[in-house]
Amino acid sequence: MNLIINLEPLLKPLTGIGHYTRELTRELVRESEGDQIAGLLGPRILRLSSDHPLLGSPDVDDGAADETSLSAPEGRLSQWARRYLRNGATRYLYHKATGLRLHRHASRQANPKDALYWEPNYVRLPWPGRSVVTVHDLSHRRFPEYHPKDRIAFLERHLKASLAGATRINVVSRFTAQELTALFDIDPARIDIVSPGVAERFFNADAHQRERVRKRHDLPAHYCLSVGTLEPRKNLPRLLDAFLDQSLERQRNCPLLLAGQRGWGDQRLSQKALNAIEDGRVRQLGYIQDADLPALYANATLFAYISRYEGFGMPVIEAMAAGVPVVTADRSATQEVAADAALKVDPDDTGAIRQALERLQDDSALGQSLRDAGRLRAGHFTWQHSAANLRASFRHAMSH
Repeated sequence: MNLIINLEPLLKPLTGIGHYTRELTRELVRESEGDQIAGLLGPRILRLSSDHPLLGSPDVDDGAADETSLSAPEGRLSQWARRYLRNGATRYLYHKATGLRLHRHASRQANPKDALYWEPNYVRLPWPGRSVVTVHDLSHRRFPEYHPKDRIAFLERHLKASLAGATRINVVSRFTAQELTALFDIDPARIDIVSPGVAERFFNADAHQRERVRKRHDLPAHYCLSVGTLEPRKNLPRLLDAFLDQSLERQRNCPLLLAGQRGWGDQRLSQKALNAIEDGRVRQLGYIQDADLPALYANATLFAYISRYEGFGMPVIEAMAAGVPVVTADRSATQEVAADAALKVDPDDTGAIRQALERLQDDSALGQSLRDAGRLRAGHFTWQHSAANLRASFRHAMSH
């Protein structure tokens, strides 16, 4: 198979889509078995190999390509993309240049139908042959208030045509498959589920790693952890309200640590939350390097991920793999992902969230039960299994 992958999600500090793209691309390259795999990076087409910097090991890098390890043109493009891709006008120019490069690449193929283009981030570029598009969630339709206006405008302008032009459509959960059918009237027979995996390193944070990360980030002995981009749909104000409704003694004994880069939107905190930050009861850790994440999870007393809408919810599985009891939302994909291995609560019910936090602090038997069930549940999600499902979708597309 002649496969080309749009690598744009790897050009910015990695969030969920970037991790998904990198891990699956790494698996595809590792087990290529004679397939020719290339990456589309702006105006460049790159031959991919397992040691390419964009596919670097998360055990040693910061979760995105290090510009010093890329060639000069790639490094400059990576720096430009990190700075400008969030701007609607410059993002349009980037997509225009990328689309033109892909079109030129297609024109040079003896038969474009012998090649397959995988778009891991919603909107496919112009391509005359077979293609597979991955859709991660449809929150821009269900909750437009959770997105900047230019993102909604971009998806509303291009997503429907992208879905219509794709040979196969991949989603990350049954929930998102149902959303595609409900909102875009997509035939379920065109949809393949390719869920994310969780890397082995999340299962294997040893005592040395845990102590190194504890010292590096000055972690307390007990803490409640939340991981994710700081943006409206992650529902952090509700989690903060629930945490701050606990007694001061509880807050000091098990402070709330927020890990994740700042996203979009008004993230101003209440005066009560600002006071808690000043007092050390709430801490904002910012973006955490991939190499530190497993131990950050493993050192936590409990993990809270109360997002109102998710297509999957990778942090839930990562926390489970690390052996941390989890409380998450009882709706969208997180209830599907967590199954019976987590406490599930109404994300709009502050009292229910507070009670769940307190239960996981007080009930050691419940905590141990969820640790065991969570690790077992997380074991069902591997990148090798995900890559096998992706390859099956590719074969289906090529036989179309």
